Amino acid sequence: MRKAFTILAALVVIVIVAYGGWRYMQARRAQHAGLLTENIGHDGDLWKADFTARIPAPEPTVFDAIRNIESAHSDQIKAVRVISQTGNSKVVDMDIAGPGGQVVTTRLEFQYLPDEKKIVYKTVDNPLLDTQAVYQFGDEGASTFIDYHETTKLLQPVPVPDGVIKQVIRGIFVAQLEGLKQSLHIKTADQTDTGDD
Repeated sequence: MRKAFTILAALVVIVIVAYGGWRYMQARRAQHAGLLTENIGHDGDLWKADFTARIPAPEPTVFDAIRNIESAHSDQIKAVRVISQTGNSKVVDMDIAGPGGQVVTTRLEFQYLPDEKKIVYKTVDNPLLDTQAVYQFGDEGASTFIDYHETTKLLQPVPVPDGVIKQVIRGIFVAQLEGLKQSLHIKTADQTDTGDD
């Protein structure tokens, strides 16, 4: 019995340390990706997230990089496949790194509104959640201000703490920023060129 308690206590310590390390790494990722502000909350099963970010590239370049989402890759975005494309609309399957190293595939429909400097997207046929989001771009000359708003309705009960859901929502947005910066070949001061580009 004492041995089982010791093993259980060690596992709890490992989980706590791993979670703390994961949170620290998430904070560093967000800083490097250009995240400025965030606000995530919920009312029952309806989650709302508001983020602002700045990307050091002109607005038309940032808009086009998101329009060509299939070129986006990062540690979190494993692959993007275009399912259909017509006019200012595109449907993609996006493979995102999920909890426990699993890959989660989500189908998204994008609407591109260049005259409004806006991109709207939503989940398609997702049995777990219904997400609708808007990227609004502000042209700052050499950089682009991004104002992002998302609503996500959980369609099934999720037996995890609110903090985990917040981290997933935040992680997806940060992964999008990282993929955007990678596709634009933007590096932060402490990143070194490994020659893998």
